[in-house]
Amino acid sequence: MSGAPTFFINAARRMTESLQKETALARQGSLGDLAAAAEAKKIALQQFSDACAARGRTPAATDAERSDLRRLLSAADENALILEAVSATLQDLARKVRAVAAALADPGTYTLPGRPGCGSARHVLAARVDATA
Repeated sequence: MSGAPTFFINAARRMTESLQKETALARQGSLGDLAAAAEAKKIALQQFSDACAARGRTPAATDAERSDLRRLLSAADENALILEAVSATLQDLARKVRAVAAALADPGTYTLPGRPGCGSARHVLAARVDATA
């Protein structure tokens, strides 16, 4: 029975480390690194789930287990906050890109002053993005 708590503690520590790594990468890493960290977190979560199932509810949690679970919950809270901020930032960027693209593709942008953009036969929707800007 002494092996189960050790297995549980090790799984909790791996899960905590994977959350902390993903959090750090979300703050300043590349999206590729973040994707790899998310995959590692998925594996660690499966191992932690298996350890929880193997441990069961008895005997009562040890001080070491409770301590590791507190660290895990703290890391999970921080991870959730950072990933939420990253998600909000990416959603804001997508909204801005859509707004700029919509403005560039707006037929009114390409009509002559004083003439309505009523879709004459000569009007062609166009957008040009200057990569040098």
